[in-house]
Amino acid sequence: MKLSKSICLIDSSFPLESDSFEIFKSQNLIIAIGDYEKILNEIHRYNITHYYFINLAKNSLFPLIDYSKINCRIEFGAIIRDDVKLKENCVILMGAVVNLGASIGKNTMIDMNAVIGSNAKIGDNCHIGAGAVISGTMEPFSSTPVIIGDNTFIGANTVILEGITIGNNVIVGAGSIVTKNIPDNMVVYGNPAKIKRATKLNDVNTIRKDLR
Repeated sequence: MKLSKSICLIDSSFPLESDSFEIFKSQNLIIAIGDYEKILNEIHRYNITHYYFINLAKNSLFPLIDYSKINCRIEFGAIIRDDVKLKENCVILMGAVVNLGASIGKNTMIDMNAVIGSNAKIGDNCHIGAGAVISGTMEPFSSTPVIIGDNTFIGANTVILEGITIGNNVIVGAGSIVTKNIPDNMVVYGNPAKIKRATKLNDVNTIRKDLR
């Protein structure tokens, strides 16, 4: 079912009643929330001339997640689809997009303007850098999602191709293009990304301290 969601601000001097959408009234203002076409039809039926629409979605196939049930930090401007699993204390910063079916682990941060593709699985204590793309198609849904282990850091503007698995305690340098699976405890970077060395004991902790 396609979803359309609009908010309409209406001069309270006009009458408006309907069972087809939500209506909130104050002394000076009526706020109608629901399907654009249904609200507009009622506006025409009541001959309302003073109104203003804010359209949130049009013919959308999937709703956004309900933030009220999430124990995470979600910044303004983040877009998170329904059916996303957000574990405790994860952080989604402004402009980030998390698509349908994705899973974000505990204490993991999705930085500004990062895109998490459909069905991607990201472990605990990770950091996905600003502008990074974790590939995963939504239409049709990704059958081979990206999987990222725990304590892994993905640098800014990195692209991880669909179907890639990245292990635990991995560091991926900024701007890398990851085209092959990466085992645990490795530092990789480049286009295409290549293994440069094993991670050292304090590598991950040092990066976490700098970023948080």
